[in-house]
Amino acid sequence: MRRRKRRRRKKGELVDPDKRLFINEAVCEGCGDCSVQSNCVAVLPHETALGRKRKIDQTACNKDYACAKGFCPSFVGVTGGTLRKKAGALSGSRIGEGGQDAFTRLVASLPEPAPHGWTGPYDLLVTGVGGTGVVTVGAVIAMAAHLEGKSASVLDFMGFAQRAGR
Repeated sequence: MRRRKRRRRKKGELVDPDKRLFINEAVCEGCGDCSVQSNCVAVLPHETALGRKRKIDQTACNKDYACAKGFCPSFVGVTGGTLRKKAGALSGSRIGEGGQDAFTRLVASLPEPAPHGWTGPYDLLVTGVGGTGVVTVGAVIAMAAHLEGKSASVLDFMGFAQRAGR
């Protein structure tokens, strides 16, 4: 039920509460009562210089505030705040000033790879478990071979992911 709410909020189908909970690291004693009381996967251990404490993974938080059920003074509620966006590959801080333009110039300056001289068949094994993009990678490679006038086949074994990894 908790995951379903989080998914619906991401899709915009459910109202996203304006309040977020955080754990003040200076106050947290690392007792773990918040994890025990809520059984929430968003409450994670956090190693500090003063030992193991707890923190809330905001990307996994479903905002039901169950972690605050325990008696812990380290919880801080923030209303109206938003999470910082991580700097992406095209941000100015990662590749100097210029962002997208600098990235485009860097890509254009890369040398073309030498053509591969192998003429025999290829065998390629791509592995992963449900949702990692393995089927997509196989389809892209097979289409690239097709566009080059070569034959290709893809054999997907999907039973492992269909059975929830068992």
